[in-house]
Amino acid sequence: MAKQGSVLVVIGDTHIGSTTALSPLRYTLHNRNTLEAQEVKANKLQRWLYECWEDFWDYVDTKSKKRRLIVAHLGDVCDSVHHNSTQLVAEVGDQVEMALSLLQPVRERADTFIGILGTAVHAGQDHATEAAIYKALNADHVGQSITANIDGMIVDFAHHGRTGSRPWTTGAPALAAEIMLDYAQSGIELPNLIFRGHRHVLQDSGSHFENTRLIQCPSFQLKTSHGWNVAGNTVRSDIGGVLVIDGEVDLSHSRYRGQPDQRKVILV
Repeated sequence: MAKQGSVLVVIGDTHIGSTTALSPLRYTLHNRNTLEAQEVKANKLQRWLYECWEDFWDYVDTKSKKRRLIVAHLGDVCDSVHHNSTQLVAEVGDQVEMALSLLQPVRERADTFIGILGTAVHAGQDHATEAAIYKALNADHVGQSITANIDGMIVDFAHHGRTGSRPWTTGAPALAAEIMLDYAQSGIELPNLIFRGHRHVLQDSGSHFENTRLIQCPSFQLKTSHGWNVAGNTVRSDIGGVLVIDGEVDLSHSRYRGQPDQRKVILV
């Protein structure tokens, strides 16, 4: 039966390999040497994120029946080894194996897979690690910035976005205006939807502009020590992804609740 309509799924900032990010329930360290190889279980944070991941794709499955499925990853697939952090798997090769085990089932679902290159500190020098992952997944399109026509809707994808520094402020409308101006000066039709990652925060320009909407997407990583340093007064993390079903944005699975590191009241 021919597929009718489409579902666009936008995910990003999975940071696989971080101890506070999405992970397989079991994974192997030191894949490079069978004598050193050891199996590791996901920690409490990772198990919760994996539950969210599975629930998210179960929901996608219900919405993509008889529809074309397009998946876009906004980059920072793996965490890599960076900033002298100890909150990560120490070998990038192990992180890549973890990422492929999680993303291969996603690729098998997708009719089209778009891979956006993220931050070099996470993606490898000149994005080599991330590009290799997308190649292994047989991604249809890979780049720093990609503009796609999806059923007549112009959609812009890139990694780096902008957010407000407080929960009651947002950088989404200003960033949307900046991008719209760049399109206009290039003589290109303005995008209808713009997706950005990097900030791990869900923000939305909404109805600020008549035919253009920018969504700053959530992630699949809870806070690291660095995150607590730069945003220590906000405990909640925006975990999930965004769907666009036949042109309609669906944010119902973009903010999962119940994270293990959420605020709790202790009795003293």
